[in-house]
Amino acid sequence: MKWVRLIWMNATRNPRRTVLTVLSITVSIFLVSSLRAILDKLASLGQGSDTSNLRLVVHRATSLNELLPIKYLQTVRSMPGAKYVLGVTWFGGVYKDPQNFFANFAATTDHFEEVYDDYRIPPGQLAAWKSERSAVLVGRKLMEQYGWSIGQRITLSGTIYPFDPELIIRGVFTDPSDASGERTMFFHWEYMDEALGRPGRVGSLAVKAASAEDVPMLTEAIDRTFHNTDAETKTETERAFNLSFVSMLGNVKALLNAVSLAVVFTILLVAGNTMAMSIRERAGEVAVLKTLGFHRNAILLLLVGEAVTIALLGGMVGALGAKTTYAFIQITSTKGRIFELIYALGVGLLGGYGTWMLFAGSFALHGGMKVVRFLITALGALVSAGAGLGFYVGVEFIVNQGGFLSDFRVTYTTVGLGIAIAVGVGIFSATLPALRVSRMSIAEALRNVG
Repeated sequence: MKWVRLIWMNATRNPRRTVLTVLSITVSIFLVSSLRAILDKLASLGQGSDTSNLRLVVHRATSLNELLPIKYLQTVRSMPGAKYVLGVTWFGGVYKDPQNFFANFAATTDHFEEVYDDYRIPPGQLAAWKSERSAVLVGRKLMEQYGWSIGQRITLSGTIYPFDPELIIRGVFTDPSDASGERTMFFHWEYMDEALGRPGRVGSLAVKAASAEDVPMLTEAIDRTFHNTDAETKTETERAFNLSFVSMLGNVKALLNAVSLAVVFTILLVAGNTMAMSIRERAGEVAVLKTLGFHRNAILLLLVGEAVTIALLGGMVGALGAKTTYAFIQITSTKGRIFELIYALGVGLLGGYGTWMLFAGSFALHGGMKVVRFLITALGALVSAGAGLGFYVGVEFIVNQGGFLSDFRVTYTTVGLGIAIAVGVGIFSATLPALRVSRMSIAEALRNVG
């Protein structure tokens, strides 16, 4: 307890330096944790649930924008190994305003729950959706985002097809395996086909294989069957199909990893300079400690322990702050504007405190500096609150747009990694200057004073 008390007293002896160092590490670890959360989400796209490994996606070999004849559905359904088959078409409609964009599909309804068995749909709602041509099945998060309710009528504006479906909500589904799927809706393909004059075309086929052993055989059989036709197909697993969209982003994983390394390197430079300055100022104290009988290793422990304590505080606030922030936005993004203001207020208070500590010291308590301190602190709080509001709105927009980043979150593994990085930065930034100072003789340390 004696050592812990000494280390804590040393770490907090200069509040301004301590607070500003902690805040700089906090921001850096927050950024690293955010980048890791995105990387974790990208990695999860290729995993899928256990049953998703049995799903195949059949689409035109030439382009996703070209459609397949609906008669292909019956052909594929009769193939050995094909247990269930659906027709699915990306509709791409918007709700009221072009900014209200989300995933919406026209789908055949036979065996829908067997193909997409990850979805949890109350049986009564599923039956109601299937039995009514203008009914729509909506994900839970989409319902929360727009404040919809069962039985409500909504209209989508077609952006791809000259058709504005008038729909009535009959069912709500959840997706325990992937919450981003809950920002999706499905209405009847027959309804759209009839409104368009019955062209008999579908965007893709969703095929549920009978077993994992049937997947490669069925993939080859489907493409062979439609080879040399007017609409040749490309069949791939749902996992491969999803990863093809990620590949369109380029080597984004390498970019994010490079940015993370750059951030860590920057933290190391900033923290190293701060710790080195702090330790060099302790030369006189080191001489006194050695005079009192403190061993070199004990002095080294005090100096490095101080750096690690400051870095640990910054790492914990940054990593846990990132986890809390994204969880808070995920939960509150559909609850009203009041939560935007709450978050902005919290960031404003944090920024204001950091600005206030810039002027810590006795000189700030006299004359005009006192007024200047209050004015700059207020300005810092306002700027921070504005930045916090912009950050909340930006993340809220990404979350509510659907897509693969709609439910990204910081895991406890990432929190642990962020704290470990912070501790490592504290150790590496303080070890060399602490070794140098702790090895000084009493006379040499006294000569360095001033």
